[in-house]
Amino acid sequence: MKRLALVVLMGLGASLANAQDAHFSQFYSNPLYLAPSFAGSSMGSRVALNYRDQWPAIPGTYITSSFSMDHYFPRIKSGMGLYFHMNRVGGGKMSVLNVGYQYSYKIQVTHDFFIQPGLSAYFYSRNTDYSQLNFADQFFGYEFLGTTSEVLPNQNSNHVDFSASVLGYTDKYWFGFTTDHLIAISPELSGSLDYPDIRFSVFGGVKVVTKRNFARYRNNETLHFAFNYRNQAKVNQLDIGGYYFRRPVLVGVWYRGIPLGNRYFNSDALIFMGGLKFGNFTVSYSYDMTMGRLISTTGGSHEVSIIYSFLSKFTVKRRYKALPCPDF
Repeated sequence: MKRLALVVLMGLGASLANAQDAHFSQFYSNPLYLAPSFAGSSMGSRVALNYRDQWPAIPGTYITSSFSMDHYFPRIKSGMGLYFHMNRVGGGKMSVLNVGYQYSYKIQVTHDFFIQPGLSAYFYSRNTDYSQLNFADQFFGYEFLGTTSEVLPNQNSNHVDFSASVLGYTDKYWFGFTTDHLIAISPELSGSLDYPDIRFSVFGGVKVVTKRNFARYRNNETLHFAFNYRNQAKVNQLDIGGYYFRRPVLVGVWYRGIPLGNRYFNSDALIFMGGLKFGNFTVSYSYDMTMGRLISTTGGSHEVSIIYSFLSKFTVKRRYKALPCPDF
């Protein structure tokens, strides 16, 4: 029991002290959270729902959910999207809400290569319920005194924040980077716990067609190899792996973590994914198997994603200009 409590306190403490953002194993199923450049990347309209339950064996840990919608406007070569994100830590001891707007613009560099810069402006709100937390000076032996001398930061933090990204792609590969929490660039704000640390992400991948059906292009069999590297508050994280798609089945295996070079302990995981894709509808599930000493304690992580794309006439005619990255 003490070990479980310690794990919860470590997770909550890391969230408070270093302002770590939530992560998704199926990051390509949550494209607007990954980078604003993905707004309109389906070349039509798209709606996405995501839910993640991290470490369910420990009561009241990390529950993350999001909803997004985006659309591509071919006349102005622009994608626009709306994003809603909620993260609850410690059974509601801390909660984070993001509501934002994304914009991207498609630039054709060559016949096959495109660059898509993106910007996001969003409202960031974090609430910490200190009444549910106990500190060491509140105890005298086994007796609970009920008061603390700890100097606590603000219970609520509300402000506007920004992110920027650049994405480059062809019909076979893609790569890009994102810089989030740009408000913290200010030297006066960077040291405040009210403002999350800047998050820097680099991502990319390649699509390989293993079996081509020229009569029915939709029946191609493909492999997708990809990575997503993140750095925030001196903590590094790398997700690397691949997917296999043969309609209607999608399966994938990933590895998360950088064993060396991290200031803080990095809990590595093997991630197993599976999903079904029927027409414009995709549903996928992933399980994170925690590695190391916590393998029998956390219960892993469960994640579900649902995506529906509304293809336009423009999308059908010019599908080759859509991003080659998978739906999850």
